[in-house]
Amino acid sequence: MASKQRLLIDFSGDSDQAIGLLYALQSPKVQVSGIIVSDAEPDRGIQLARRLVDQVRPGEEIPVMAGTQQPLFRGEADRAADSVMTSEAVTFLTELVPDPDNPLTLVTLGRLTTVAKAIARKPEWLQVVQRIVVRGGAIRVPGDVTAIAEANLHADPEAAAFVLAAKGPLLFVPLDATESLGLTDEQAALLAKTVRGTTATGKAGTVKSVLGAMIAAVAPEQIETERLKLSIDCHSLLSRGALIADLRAKPSAGTDADVCMAIQSEAIETWVRQLTEGEDRA
Repeated sequence: MASKQRLLIDFSGDSDQAIGLLYALQSPKVQVSGIIVSDAEPDRGIQLARRLVDQVRPGEEIPVMAGTQQPLFRGEADRAADSVMTSEAVTFLTELVPDPDNPLTLVTLGRLTTVAKAIARKPEWLQVVQRIVVRGGAIRVPGDVTAIAEANLHADPEAAAFVLAAKGPLLFVPLDATESLGLTDEQAALLAKTVRGTTATGKAGTVKSVLGAMIAAVAPEQIETERLKLSIDCHSLLSRGALIADLRAKPSAGTDADVCMAIQSEAIETWVRQLTEGEDRA
C-alpha cells in the first residue's frame, strides 16, 4: 500500500481557509501531521481546527498549535505579545526530524510569518520538508487586495521575501492558476457553513485559491508548473507585497522558484459539488 502524503498546514483560522483543512482531512491520500494557526486571535482557529479533526478523523492525535499573531514589523508591544505565542509553532517546525520514507509537505494558506521566523531561528530545517506550497501572489492577473498584490503576500511582504530568499523548495500557487476553478459564491458560502457549523459568508475567490493550493500539495500530477525568477516588493506604496516575475526572454532578476500555472479542476469541482449539495439539503 502506498504511504499517505504527510501534510503540515499553516492557516489563519478563518472559515474560508479551513475549507482547505477540511479537504485535506477528508482525503484518503493525506496524513495531516500538524496544524498551525497564524492569526491575531489564534484561539478561534485552534478550536475550529480541533473540531474538524474530531469530526473527520476522530481519535487521531494531530498537533494543533498557535503560530505568529502579527506580521514581522509591528510595534514593540505587538512583538512582545507575539513572542510567546510564536514559540510553540516555530519550535515545532525547527525540531522536525527528516524521514526520507515519508516526505513532508508544508502548505501555507495565509501569511508566511511563522515560516520566516522558523527559518531565521534554524535555516537548516528547510531540508526536512520536501515542498513548501505557498498560496500567494498574482503574476499575470490583477491582485485581490491591491491592483497587483495578493492578500497573503501583502499581509507580510518582508516575511515572504525572507522565505523566498532562503531558497527552500517553494511552490507558489498564485491567483493565475486558481481563478478559473469552477466555484460560485453560493457554493463558497455553503462550504464555509460546513466548516463553521453556522451560517457563514464564503468568498469564491478566496476558496478557489485555498483549494488550488491544496490540490497542488495533494495531487501534484494535476498541476502544471513553471520555473521563474521571482521577487517580492517590500518598499513601494504602489506595489508593496506584489509577487514580481522576470518574464523577459533572458530573465536575470529574482530568485528561482516553482510556480503553479494551471490546475486540472475536475476532481476538486466534484468534491465541492458533493459537499455543497449535501449541505444544501440539510
